Amino acid sequence: MKTHRPKSHVYAPNVQPEPISNEDIIRSFLLGLGGSGRVEKTLETYGQSLRMLVEFARVEGLPPLVEMEPDHLRYWFQSLYKRGNKPGSVSVRYRALNRFYNWAVREGEVAENPLDRVDPPRIPDEIQPWYRPEDVEKVLKAIGQEGQRGVKVYQLRDTAIVLTLYDSGPRAAEVCGMRVQDIDWKHKTIMVTGKAGKQRRISIGARTAEAIDRYLRKRGVKSDILWLASGLKPFTTNGLRMMLKRRFQAAGVRFRGAHAFRRGFAMSYLGGGGQEGDLKELGGWESFAMVSRYARGNAAERAIDAHKKFSPGDRLRVH
Repeated sequence: MKTHRPKSHVYAPNVQPEPISNEDIIRSFLLGLGGSGRVEKTLETYGQSLRMLVEFARVEGLPPLVEMEPDHLRYWFQSLYKRGNKPGSVSVRYRALNRFYNWAVREGEVAENPLDRVDPPRIPDEIQPWYRPEDVEKVLKAIGQEGQRGVKVYQLRDTAIVLTLYDSGPRAAEVCGMRVQDIDWKHKTIMVTGKAGKQRRISIGARTAEAIDRYLRKRGVKSDILWLASGLKPFTTNGLRMMLKRRFQAAGVRFRGAHAFRRGFAMSYLGGGGQEGDLKELGGWESFAMVSRYARGNAAERAIDAHKKFSPGDRLRVH
């Protein structure tokens, strides 16, 4: 199957069309993606995926992006697995290429998407590690006990951030983009901007709202930015991760990344009786796929807890 650019142009005699270079096609794709409102992190991931494939093709002697066929792409995915990449990581690369080739078809750069004939990676139906209530409690307690001469503003900030992450499950980028004016104190909600610029309201509990209010009252700085880092600048996602890592290390709790808060929020919400449909809206998931995975994981957790109460072995009358 040939996927190179369709012959839709008429050229003068003795004039040959110049094949578009990998860098040119990647640049055009990312420009189009950025124009559709995709966040910088998404652009970086897609660009990285395409350039990884380009480098692999250079080493292996494969054709340029617009001439690749299904077998070329299968070969690359296989090489990713051999190098130790997990199905979730390979899935990220697959989705990036799929979006690229769909764009290339619309732009007339290729006749069809070669990934239409390549099965997507199968991701095991399991949930990555998440923070349990006792983990979050230890971290919050350690933050509160820091220092001997009164509570510092950064302690109030970090406490409020940890509570917000666990209470409402926003993504790290959504937290970093929060503004003071995004808070609705009456209804205890915060407007966040998620993937592709989509906005939604997240709900916060009374304890989280109180923690945010205390931080804002005590920080003594007027700024539209909700979470101020050093130099009165907004947190970056990397800065947020580094702060959380320090807090977890100080509390003696294993740090599993900022996203583990999002998983912990989902598991705790469902475990407390929350509905899947409500969780989907609150978390900003586009489909029920991830929510259903959390629901199945939560069911397994409940079954294990129930077994502790109704263990057949424990009810045997033997000593």
